[in-house]
Parts: sequence; C-alpha cells; structure tokens
Amino acid sequence: MKFNRFFSQAASIGIAAGLIGACAHTQEPVEAVASDSAEEQPAAARQPADKAYYLPMRDGVRLAINLYYPNGREPSVPSPVILVQTRYGRADAGPHYRPFTELGFVVAVVDTRGSTSSFGKRRVDIGPAEIEDMDELIAHLATQSWSSGEVVAQGTSYLADTADIATSRHAPALKGAIIREVDFDVYRNLFFPGGVVNEWFLTNWGMATKAMDEGRAPDPSIPLDCRERVSDCAMLWPMLDPVDGDEEYTLLRQALAGRDRWGPEDYAEAEFIDDAGKNGYVLFDASPSAQLDGIRREAKPAQVWGSWMDGGTAEAALARYRSAPEVPMEIWLTGNDHLNLVGTDPFRPEAKTPSPSIEEQFGAMVSFYQNVLTGMPVERRIHYYVLGANEYRETPIWPPAGIEDTPFYLGAQNTLIATPANTGVDHYDVDFSHTTGQQTRWSAQFGVPAGYGDRAAEDAKLIVFDTAPMAEDMELAGTPVIDLHMAAQSDDPAIFVYLEDVAPDGRVTYITEGVLRAVNRKPADPASQPYDLGPAGHSFKRADALPVMPGKPMRVQFSLNPVAAKIKEGHRVRIAIAGGDAGFFRRYSNNGPDRFTIFRGGQKASSITIPLRKWKG
Repeated sequence: MKFNRFFSQAASIGIAAGLIGACAHTQEPVEAVASDSAEEQPAAARQPADKAYYLPMRDGVRLAINLYYPNGREPSVPSPVILVQTRYGRADAGPHYRPFTELGFVVAVVDTRGSTSSFGKRRVDIGPAEIEDMDELIAHLATQSWSSGEVVAQGTSYLADTADIATSRHAPALKGAIIREVDFDVYRNLFFPGGVVNEWFLTNWGMATKAMDEGRAPDPSIPLDCRERVSDCAMLWPMLDPVDGDEEYTLLRQALAGRDRWGPEDYAEAEFIDDAGKNGYVLFDASPSAQLDGIRREAKPAQVWGSWMDGGTAEAALARYRSAPEVPMEIWLTGNDHLNLVGTDPFRPEAKTPSPSIEEQFGAMVSFYQNVLTGMPVERRIHYYVLGANEYRETPIWPPAGIEDTPFYLGAQNTLIATPANTGVDHYDVDFSHTTGQQTRWSAQFGVPAGYGDRAAEDAKLIVFDTAPMAEDMELAGTPVIDLHMAAQSDDPAIFVYLEDVAPDGRVTYITEGVLRAVNRKPADPASQPYDLGPAGHSFKRADALPVMPGKPMRVQFSLNPVAAKIKEGHRVRIAIAGGDAGFFRRYSNNGPDRFTIFRGGQKASSITIPLRKWKG
C-alpha cells in the first residue's frame, strides 16, 4: 500500500490528548469506574472496537483482541497494522490510537496473557509465554485478508516494553516500533534503582494491577467484582471488555475464574537482580534489555521516548541507544510527564504545556512510520530537551560533542572545588524524614506528574556541597558520577545523591538524582554485563555484594540519572547527600539510625564529575 497520501493528511488531523500516552502505569480505569458506570456512558463516549474476538495461542490460551479499522469498516485495500499489547484493558487503549486509523492503519489492541479480559495465568508480567505470544500475534495480523503484511508495534510504559521486546522476535512482518517511556531494565530503571526497593511503586502498582487482573476495581474503596457479580462487569468497562457475542460476560468471567496472579509480596525479598521472586521468576528477565541479542540481530527501526523527569526512562532510552549501535534509532528525551501530556521542567514549574506539543509528537510518530513503511532510512539521532532553557538540541552521540566530564571535589565548609584540598572529614547524621515529595519522577509512572518545588527546606535535612557561582552560562548534558570515600554507622546504608541548581536568591531547583545501596558498590565488569551500563555501573548480583563494616572506610561510586540542563551565570551547582527518601523508597540502615562519615582530600578525595560545556546560544 502507498502511504504518502495518508501521511500527508497528518497535519490536519485533530487528536485527543490521550493518544500520546494511552494506558501507562496509571490508574485510569479507576477514574473511569469512579466517575461513570459503563451503562451510563453514551455510546459515542465508549468508542467500541470495530471487531473484538478471542485468538487461541499454541497452548489453547485465548487472548482478547480489539480491531479498529479505517472509517470503522474492514479495509478494502491492504492496510498496515499497529500492534498494541496492553495489560490495562484494550478498550481503554484502543480509542487513543484511533487517529492512526485515519491514516489508513488498522490498530490491533491485545489484552496480554492472563491480564484483564484474556485467558491464562499471570504468575509474572511479560513472562516467557507472553513473549512467545508475540510471534503468533504478529503472524496472525500479517496474514489477515485485509492486511498488507506489514506490522509495527507501539505503546507507552508497559505497552512500550512489549513493543520493544517485539522487535527482538524473528518476525519478518514486524517493520519497526514506537517505544514511549520504556523500562529497558525494569530492575534498574523502575523497581530497584541502585538496588534500592521502590516500595511505593512496587506495592501500589502491583496491588492495583492484581485487582484488575482478578476482575476487581483497582481502587479497593470501589466494591466492584466481576467474578463475584455479573452485574458489576459492565461497570468495570473499559478495564474489562467482552468480545463480540459475549454480551452476558460468560467468556470473560471464565477467563477471570482461571486467574493465577502474582502479587507485590512475591518480590519483597528479591533484593538482588538475579534473585527469583516467590513466584519463581527473576524480575530482570521481563526487561527488554534481557532480549538485547534479538534486538540487535533483528535491527528493527525504533523511535524511543524517555524523559528526564520520569523514573529511569531517559537512562532506559540511552542504554538502548548505546547498547545496540547497529539498530536504526531515533531518541526523544523530554522534560514531560510519563504520558507526555504535561510539561514538568523544574526550572519552569508554571509551564504545563508539554514539549514537543501533542501535535508535534504525533507528527514525529507519523514521520517515523512514513520512513519505515516507505523504505526510507531512520537516522540514529538523539533529540534532547534542555531543562531551564525550554529548547531542544540534537546529537548523534551521548554525551554530545564538546561536553567535558568536569570533576568537582568536596571541600571544607560544604564547598565543591576544582582541585582536591587538604584532607578533612564531614559527618552527617541521617535524617530519615527527608523526602522529595509526592510529585516526583517516581510518582510519574503511576500517573502523578513530577512537580518539584524549592528544595531549600529539604536540603536543610541533608549534607550539601556547592560550587562557586558560574562565571558564564553552562550546558550540563550527560551522566554525572558521584565518587564518595565514606563510612557508615550501619552495615546496610543506602546513599541518595541529588544534583541541584542554587539560584542567587537561594532557590534550590532539582536537576537529577542517583542512589545506591552500599552493598552493591563493587564496580561491574563491563564485558560480563547484559548491556552497556554506562559509567560507574554495578551488576547488582548477589554474588557481587560486598559487606559493609560499620565505621570502616569504603569507596562508593555510582552514576546519577542522565540529564540536560542550562546552568545560568551566577548560579551554583549543588550536591545534596541523603540516606533515604521517605516518600518512595524502602528505608535501609536496618531501620535504625545511621551516620555517614565523608572523607575529603588526599587519597580519599570524594568528588562529583559533572558533564559540562559552555552554553552556545
């Protein structure tokens, strides 16, 4: 099929805001249930699929599929297919992709194995059987009578992870993928950054999705249960969506009745990356990075999105970029929320409009599909937003050319200085009440956009070190690395480090952060890692754990999340060191007090390396 005539229409298509970030790690179905029952919603608002059916897999497990056709009718000319694999309810995702049908695509949205309306067990998310299902789904869609034989995968968040993994499969019909807010490594980028349990997300997301897969409202205050009462099923739409001919919910309730679903408690004691949970599965194996060999072998063109202010999605996108150099890849690194609907630049807290705009994002996706489906090359390039500058820059490499890793050493009187000074020591009694708040990069994946305010009050609970005021505007772009020579009072500390901007008026603006549980401090051998971890990587394997001896000096070196920001003349750069974040992460130090002793100068010169270059307007 020739697509130029379809893609030329893209600029004139009006799109709903929900298109860009449909069905991420959010509780959107909860809101739908709480506000209006399905029976009360007008037919137009429900936007039902044009066709809905169960497709049996090789083992007999049936997956629910919704098809959305151009003009609402099965196409009379061969049409390409966008495959969307969700675990949040295909009826919730489908309408958001409707604008692509106006370009001539058929959109196929699938409830993955064991989730919501599909049959099967779900002892793990993105397990081996779910990954194998992708082969059959792609082949099925490519061989339909109306299909051009061309399939592309798309999605945001979990849906992005499935789209990413689809590119690793030996499926000639799959031509490429748009992967938005991906968790390339679900251990490092989301659930256990730095080996520290993101307990808030693991618990809340795990319990909400468990309820969804068991046919209950994810909000426990809403007493709806499709398994128990058929009368509740309609009110759980769009989370639960019967296929055509199942108006009495007989098949859907059969699917729910056979559910065997993992819970967050399964991973509560899986501390290291190679630990199997109580469900028998290793969390890392659900990562796209675990399929890197296939991603590189198949070399499917990909457009990958992440954000400096959204969990570890920026690092996830960059890790994919550097780990698969032979794959055509276009990267977009924004300052937006998880759904790319809200701007969350901490230097511009009043600016909520996303950048790129909704229309510009759609245009970038359409342009990518046009290149893929017409045989045009996809250039390897990174588009990155600069926090505080409200502008995008482009580079084929990361960090960008001209960036220099600039060391700053911890000095006396809480300073950061260019050269190591005389030896010294600082003590910090950890204040475990410290928090980054309720609107952070870690809340973003559960639907609450980051909204960092002035950090000055929280920094008063921490130990901080500041540079001198910048003599000129600087661009910070890359991955900062902290190198601490320190001791701890406990034998199991976690170290949090925040990189911040301090304005002349004293306002403290969050830029990025990093964390490491100290037992994971052994430097990783790059050759033995599953992908390119970037600077100062760690394996997080149980066998590589190093004991912490209370009071004994140790070297703790780790990277912060990558970022790009403009540091203005007269502003200082600060690092703030904490022992916890009460809002999101498990408390370490054995739940007792802790005291950090930080060494300066001499052979134990603690430092932070910041990637900088002079600002070029």
